[in-house]
Amino acid sequence: MTSNERDHYVRTMYELLGRMVSAAADLELRLQALARWLVETPYAAHWINGQNSSTLIKLIGDVAKEHPGVSPDRLEDLRQILADCTRLLNRRHGYVHGAWSVDGSAPDGPEAWQTMRFTRGKHTPTFAPLSWDDLADLIRGLDDVSSRATLWQMEHLNPDSAIVRELKEAKSGDGPEGAEAGS
Repeated sequence: MTSNERDHYVRTMYELLGRMVSAAADLELRLQALARWLVETPYAAHWINGQNSSTLIKLIGDVAKEHPGVSPDRLEDLRQILADCTRLLNRRHGYVHGAWSVDGSAPDGPEAWQTMRFTRGKHTPTFAPLSWDDLADLIRGLDDVSSRATLWQMEHLNPDSAIVRELKEAKSGDGPEGAEAGS
């Protein structure tokens, strides 16, 4: 790998990292909004805002389970959204909290990039490869689950609103945008 190729690779990795961090922060804000809405008190911001994502996900799941306005079907939908949030945010943690390095035993190139991270209770570090494709996939996943969480909340606020119908149609590909894409 030439110096120019390496510089391009590094710049692209950092650009993707910034986009991923932004997408994860957006998801965390949406989770805070959902948690504040579910607890139905004007004082919710005092203990919800600023909480880490794991705490928010647990709180949302616990409150939704007891919330009289959340049907069993909708609760199951929310549980899937929260499971996806957990999975994606754990991937994010590897990029954000892991030490980035180049594996000296690997061939010179993008496949040599990795993160190393110690986790509580483990004596050895966890290594994970760094790649453009993985970061791009993570960004798409974070964006998707953010949209799904927002749609879930909007459906409960006003399930018959035009914007909810449009979002559902766009998501399913049944709306005008989906029809044009398929032609």
